[in-house]
Amino acid sequence: MSQPVRIGLIGCGGISRAHVRAMLSLGAEEIRVVATCDVEQSLAEERARDAGAEVAVTDWRTVVERKDIDAVDICLPHDLHAEVAIAAAQAGKHIFVEKPIATTLGDGWAMVRAARDASVVLMTAFVERFEAENWRTKQLLDEGWLGTPILAQVDHLQNVFIPPGHWARERKRLGGGAIASAGCHRIDLLRWFIGEVEWVSAETFYNPDRMEGEIAGVVNMQFTTGAIANLSISWMSPYRAFYRKLWLEGTEGCIHNWNGLHIFSRKKPEWSEGFVKLEVEPVDPFAAELRHFIECIRAGKQPLTSGEEAVRTQAVAIAANESEQTGCRVRPADLLAQALEEVP
Repeated sequence: MSQPVRIGLIGCGGISRAHVRAMLSLGAEEIRVVATCDVEQSLAEERARDAGAEVAVTDWRTVVERKDIDAVDICLPHDLHAEVAIAAAQAGKHIFVEKPIATTLGDGWAMVRAARDASVVLMTAFVERFEAENWRTKQLLDEGWLGTPILAQVDHLQNVFIPPGHWARERKRLGGGAIASAGCHRIDLLRWFIGEVEWVSAETFYNPDRMEGEIAGVVNMQFTTGAIANLSISWMSPYRAFYRKLWLEGTEGCIHNWNGLHIFSRKKPEWSEGFVKLEVEPVDPFAAELRHFIECIRAGKQPLTSGEEAVRTQAVAIAANESEQTGCRVRPADLLAQALEEVP
C-alpha cells in the first residue's frame, strides 16, 4: 500500500477550508496534513484543528524546510505564489497552488522551470475541469457529438464585496481584476474544450469603491481553430439568474448547462429532436482535483492542470487586460514568448 502524501498547507484563508474538507474526504491513507501556516497564528491553528495537523506556524519557510512534508498546498495571496512555489520546488516538494498560478507570466514560467528542474509535480487548482458536468462536456466534445466547435459563451456572475484594506483590492497583488482572478477559471475551461486562443479583445467596467482592478468585463476570444468565444464576468451582480453559464455550439450540435447539462446533436437520433437532459453523476471537484494531484505524484506524470497549462490560461487573461488598456486585439502567444525570454 502506498504511503499517504504528507502536506504542508500554506495560507489558511477562505479557500483553504474547501481544500481541507477535500483532503479529509480522501482519507488518511491518501493524504495527511502535517503542518499549517498563516501570517495570522489563530488562522493557522484553526485550520490545523480542522485538518488534524499537529503543527501551526506563521513562517512558510518553516513548512518548506520540513523533512516530513512531501508537498505543499499554496492558498496565499496571488502575488506570493511564485516565491513560495519556487522555494518549495528547490526543497524537493511537490506543489499544488491555487489559481491564478501567478500575477505575471514571468513568475509563472519561473515556477514551471523550477518544478521541472527539481523533477517535482506542479499543479494549479483549476477546479472547474474536475466538475462532473464539465468533465462530461469534454467527453462529448472529444467523442465528436458536437462536430467542430464554432461558438462558446460563458458567464461568471457574483456579488463580491472585498473589505477595505484587503489585499485583493490591490490590482498588483491580485494580478489584475475579476478577469484574471476568477475569469481565468472560465478561460481555462474554454482552452480545455476548444484549444489555444489566437486573439483576445476586451472591454471592462471599474468601480474604485470596490477594488482597483476591473470589477466586470467582457472578453472576446478567437481560437487557432477559428472558433470564437465570449466571457462575461461581474463581481457586482445584484441578483444572478445563474452563476456560471455555458453555451457551446458546434457544426453538429450544441450543449448548455441551464438547470443541468443538456445536449442537441444531429449525430444521434435520440438527441436530434431537441435538447435532452443528461444524467451526470455528481462528484466533489475539490476532492477530485486533489486525488489527481496525488496520482500524478505517485506516477510521476504531468497533471491535467499543470503549471504550463496555467501559464497559458493566464496569458489569455493578461491579454484581455492589455486589450482594454490599448484598445487593440492582443495575441497571447506573443506575451508568452516575451515573458519566457525574460525568465533568468
